[in-house]
Amino acid sequence: MLMNMNARTPPDILPAWLARATAPGVLGILLALGVLIAFIAAGATDPPVAGPVIWADETFGWVAARQTWASAPVTLSTTSAAFTVTVRARLPADADPSAAWGVWLAEEDGSRVVYAINAAGYWTIRRCPAQHSAAAPLEDCPALRPEWRWLFHPRLRPAGDTNSIALHREPDGAIRLRVNGERLGAAPARVAGTWGVWAWADGLSPVWERAELRVNEKGGRPVG
Repeated sequence: MLMNMNARTPPDILPAWLARATAPGVLGILLALGVLIAFIAAGATDPPVAGPVIWADETFGWVAARQTWASAPVTLSTTSAAFTVTVRARLPADADPSAAWGVWLAEEDGSRVVYAINAAGYWTIRRCPAQHSAAAPLEDCPALRPEWRWLFHPRLRPAGDTNSIALHREPDGAIRLRVNGERLGAAPARVAGTWGVWAWADGLSPVWERAELRVNEKGGRPVG
């Protein structure tokens, strides 16, 4: 049986009534996507930070040596006010994978909560007792949670590149660790005010780049 070559085939375009019905929905989706992109570009998805910068330092004259509890020259608020401490540093490109650095917060009983990262791309949160020497292995300090002993994270950059550690006091009082802007573990800490930096590296010291403190109310008293 021969096909009728004059037979009409279905149109390749939508019927006019269907196009008119779907156009508002398509425009609405495009508008919503545009608003979302604008919010992201404006930083709407960035992690929250406390109020203005009240102290910043790029010289780190207060960091005398490796494997010491180097105390920053400004203290944290011990009230419920939000604060954000941010430190940027980089380990030497030839650092051993076990080389590490971090930020610590003193607690009321003299212990220190240490938020650290190493050259292999792992992070940890540990509580070191008051008598724990900064030169002793960090592994001697218990992790705040078993899974926080050392966890790999792809956002950590390799030795030779800059990483940032930020500690933010959240509304519920927990201290949230952020590494390179990525939200990681959060746990309560009995903040005593003193804080600083720590490093563990055989013969090599991190290059400290910048430290800053933000608070939501008057605070950040200079030490001494």
